[in-house]
Amino acid sequence: MAKVYMPLLSAQASGKLAKSMVHFYWKGLNVVRQWVIPTNPRDVNQKLIRQKLASMGKNLAAMTTPCSALATGSALYQALVAATPANQIWNAYFVKKGLEHLKTDGNFTALSAAIAGADSLVTWQCQAEALGFLTLTGDQYATAITPEMQLAMGAYAAYQLNISGATDIYSTYPSNWVTAVIQDFACDYVTVA
Repeated sequence: MAKVYMPLLSAQASGKLAKSMVHFYWKGLNVVRQWVIPTNPRDVNQKLIRQKLASMGKNLAAMTTPCSALATGSALYQALVAATPANQIWNAYFVKKGLEHLKTDGNFTALSAAIAGADSLVTWQCQAEALGFLTLTGDQYATAITPEMQLAMGAYAAYQLNISGATDIYSTYPSNWVTAVIQDFACDYVTVA
């Protein structure tokens, strides 16, 4: 049931109205949109997108943002904020750059195979686990995404942005990174420049 303040559509309303429209207050605006029922939330394509978004979200959660312990945020956070255009939010820009190329299954599979076949696979695994990444599994995902693949997706976004961290410039494809670069990248998640 919609809550209405003054006549409908004239001041403010929030909630569902007759399974046809939804009213809500967003960023200082009264907004109305069509009421939508997902056709199949368990569809394989939806699960694939959900797991890629979750992987990028885990990268954001692993980054140290400004807090009492680290007032300016981590080196990677600072580099992302500096690289983000003025009209965008840093975390959305990071996810966008990471998923622009990886949203297609072929490109995602290619990165996954490149990381799995890299000489530095053990380093990817150790650094991902040190940052607290866990394997993404469950009914809401199409497949499991390993911790090292999640970290590699963050590395791919940094590569796309040509980020300069505290210790390195991430300008090469992540599967070509040597052990020291992977360690530097993981360090940039939690330390200041």
